[in-house]
Amino acid sequence: MNVVITHPDARGGVSNYYRQLRGRFTVPVYHFLVGRTLGENGRLQRTMRRLADYWKFETLLKKNSIDLVHLNPSLDPKSFIREGLFAVLARAHKKKVIVFFHGWKKPCEVRIERYFLWVFNRFYGKADALIVLSNENKEILKRWGILKPIYKEVTVINDNELVGFDIHNALKKRKRSKTRRILFLARIIKEKGIYETLEAFSLIQNKHPMTELVIAGEGAELDKVKSFVRERGFHNVTFAGYIRDEEKRRRFREANIFFLPSYAEGCPVSVIEAMAYGLPVVTRAVGGVVDFFKNEKNGFMSQSLDPHVLAGYLETLLENKKLYETISLYNYQYAQSHFLASRAASRLEKIYETTLVNSRPNAKTRPVRQRVTIKS
Repeated sequence: MNVVITHPDARGGVSNYYRQLRGRFTVPVYHFLVGRTLGENGRLQRTMRRLADYWKFETLLKKNSIDLVHLNPSLDPKSFIREGLFAVLARAHKKKVIVFFHGWKKPCEVRIERYFLWVFNRFYGKADALIVLSNENKEILKRWGILKPIYKEVTVINDNELVGFDIHNALKKRKRSKTRRILFLARIIKEKGIYETLEAFSLIQNKHPMTELVIAGEGAELDKVKSFVRERGFHNVTFAGYIRDEEKRRRFREANIFFLPSYAEGCPVSVIEAMAYGLPVVTRAVGGVVDFFKNEKNGFMSQSLDPHVLAGYLETLLENKKLYETISLYNYQYAQSHFLASRAASRLEKIYETTLVNSRPNAKTRPVRQRVTIKS
């Protein structure tokens, strides 16, 4: 069984997902990198790069014994069309196709359902299997007439992420610290709930003046958010910028609570990472989080965007030390059991095998070949 996986190589959840899975598969996997490249500027360069991506992809399918193509679109216009054309090419070469929807934007869903369902079916309706991050998305695909198998997966963390991390020592340090740090880690855009985060934080500061809000990430709204903080006179707000690797691990270790009141999500990797570091989480009832998150077990999942409601959850975690410790230990153990990359790779391989067996029950397994990484 030889598999090609298309995914971006830029910053973001999808590229990070497959970065964690590298080296975890036991079958030959080709990573075909798509999307914007370093130094790419202007419409002409983008157009030429996209055409080159499709040409290289088709060359790969012609010259290599690929059994299955694994695509990774999000339900947003750019990714939806780009990966859809890859799906058309893969089927033209009679390859089996699996589609894994990582992002799911509600406005795009509405437009597809109203006007472009025929386009969706042309691109993805003939896939041999689909994967989503939430039961809600699974039901939508069924409503759209998808009859092929639909699997549900979760976001992952690297197995080595927590090497050297001791949850019990971390809890002791968090208890001794006078400063209580609330960590917001996401793209700095309105839809991630950044303004609700600031409003909720300002509400708890009157009673808990030693709290600090750390905002980590970059995004289109960053300058406006900084201006908002200055104009409103918020105290103890730190902008950490884009963080990764050891800097990100340090921020998780030093935080007390993770806060992400997003308007919509797939299954945010930052929530998974926060749980792995034993942080209680305050988030919204959106996307794949709904399928596993339980109030007062993982933290608090709000139906509301009201800053007063969100601040109430933060205050409970700051004041109820016994509940805080119980949630912290539970999240750490739950992440170990459910979100490790090695387990996700194993689950994906089973989906690959099932898809091929169901479509070609009498086919012989191809010989195992050396793993190759192809960059477009």
